Amino acid sequence: MKKISFLCSAALLVLFVTSYILFGAAGPKKHLGIATYSVKGIESDVEGSFKALADDGYVVVEISNYDASKGTVAGYKPADYAALAKKYGLNIISSHARANFNVKDPDGTVAAWAKIFDDHKAMGCKYVVFPMNFWSNTVDGLKAECALMNNIGDEANKRGIKFGYHNHSMEFAKVPGTDQYYEDFLIANTDPSKVFFEMDVYWTTVGGQDPVAYLKKYPDRIKVLHIKDDYVIGESGTIDFKSIFNQFYINGNEDWFVEMEAKMTPEQRKQTIAMMEMLKKRMTEGGVNPFGPPQAGQQGGAQAQAQGGAPGQAGQARQGAAQPQMPGMGPQDPKVVAEQLKTSLEGVKQSADYLLKADFVK
Repeated sequence: MKKISFLCSAALLVLFVTSYILFGAAGPKKHLGIATYSVKGIESDVEGSFKALADDGYVVVEISNYDASKGTVAGYKPADYAALAKKYGLNIISSHARANFNVKDPDGTVAAWAKIFDDHKAMGCKYVVFPMNFWSNTVDGLKAECALMNNIGDEANKRGIKFGYHNHSMEFAKVPGTDQYYEDFLIANTDPSKVFFEMDVYWTTVGGQDPVAYLKKYPDRIKVLHIKDDYVIGESGTIDFKSIFNQFYINGNEDWFVEMEAKMTPEQRKQTIAMMEMLKKRMTEGGVNPFGPPQAGQQGGAQAQAQGGAPGQAGQARQGAAQPQMPGMGPQDPKVVAEQLKTSLEGVKQSADYLLKADFVK
């Protein structure tokens, strides 16, 4: 009897040690995702940033620093950048990328996106996401844009990549002449087999909508989330992350990414939201497209913008337009960049800590 008891104890010990080696003391790793748009100044120390993110517990990554004009990521060939991330246990599965989007040049648009998809296939990405767009203010114009989205998504499918769109609060304005929000119109007029939607829970909330209601309404269309708050995830107390995650998992999805802006003062945050409201108003009124080609006397356009899809990234698209200056934009002193990197990595870690402790996160 003692011998049997000893063998049972030994077997349990082996099982415990094996589990500890495979999963660590806290059990299997959670599927934590990070949008590297959150890491301000990542290009100044890519390896150090990757190591920090892995140490924080992140396992999957969405990048926002692909340069379509050069076909590189932070100066690296796409495959090399993905390999560098893998070195630290990070898997790049998604990217916010921007290319020509012109209904008057559908062939040129699809060709430009095809190059993007080729580069992202080399990285092993599952998703490529169109981060932000200034949509038409007419039903016919918007339908043409939806058709172009379908064509782009078809090109992505040929490479085993899913093409999606990421919302801001702008998409929760009513399409002129209809009772439909832009977000709902886009979902209704794009092909589910060609276009998915990445819901930003923060900007959905700022837009006056309930993320959970949208997850329930479109369980087969919203496939990916941006988990975002005023700054550190969970600190504001204004977003019900538990209900969001629960519904997201019920819908059968798993991929989401923490996204954080630069650390802002309350006034800077108000400026950011004010800029989004300005863009929303300009879009519904048919104003100048800040993402289109520059017009006479103006500089900018899509290639002049960063790729991540947050409002600060669109703010400098038109230097001729009166827009608030967002924190962290424009050329900066290396010491400032280093401090921003340090600050953002601290915030990203705090967000990871919150999510790792949350029993509703898998």
